[in-house]
Formats: sequence, C-alpha cells, structure tokens
Amino acid sequence: MDGLRLVKEPLTLRAPCCRCQSAGCPWDRLAGQSICPDCQEALAQGEGEPFVVRTEKHRCAACHQQGTVRYLTYPLHATEPVEIDLCPHHFQTLLARRLDRHAYHQLSRQLKVLGFSTRQIFLLHEAFYDDHGHSLQPVPEL
Repeated sequence: MDGLRLVKEPLTLRAPCCRCQSAGCPWDRLAGQSICPDCQEALAQGEGEPFVVRTEKHRCAACHQQGTVRYLTYPLHATEPVEIDLCPHHFQTLLARRLDRHAYHQLSRQLKVLGFSTRQIFLLHEAFYDDHGHSLQPVPEL
C-alpha cells in the first residue's frame, strides 16, 4: 500500500495557493504545490494554465503503473493529511471526478485500511460517486 499513505505533517501548514495566492486553509497539494478548491475546479474544467509537472518513480495507488503525481489532501475530521500517488490518467480522472469503478474501489479499500472513508475525501465523496463507484457528477467535458 505504498501508493496511499498518511503523512506526518501538522495541519497548521497554510501555504498560499500556487495559482491565485489565496490563503487561509491548508489546501490540497498537487505534486507538492498548494492549490485551492477554486483553482482545482478551474484545472479540472480546462480553464487557466495547464498543470505540468514531472512524474515520480512511484506506483499508482489505483493501477500500479509506474510514474505518478502526488496528491495530498486533508480528510474531514483528520489530524493528518493523506497522500496518494496517481498515474497521469488516474490523477486527471480523480480531478474531473470520472474515476472508473475499479480505481474508485482500489482507493476506497486502501483508505479503509488507514481508517478513512471516501466521504472524508472531497473528490471521492458521495456527492460525486454512488456506493458502487459510478460517477454521479463528473466535470463537464469542454
């Protein structure tokens, strides 16, 4: 379960968004860069500058493909963030809320091992996926 792990980091780290410089919350991080929810949504919809980073030599938490982007998020009511290694395909589909059922179930299973539910992770919670892992509200394709 190397692709999904708890990160021993205090929640008080509040770096501004790398795109709009908004501050005030411990934002999610994409490849180590803080990004606010508004900029994440704009990225998912294809608005604004593309997000270009080098992949790392880790395996994807969803499909075990080598070459990943780190996604760090702060689960609801948790004291420590969770970091997920995702291949470019699964990174993009997570951001667009279009994960396939297999990937959704892989991430859900690994989160349960760490003591979390998908409801605690914004991009995986029940507003976007049903209990079977079907997408309910994907980002509209442009």
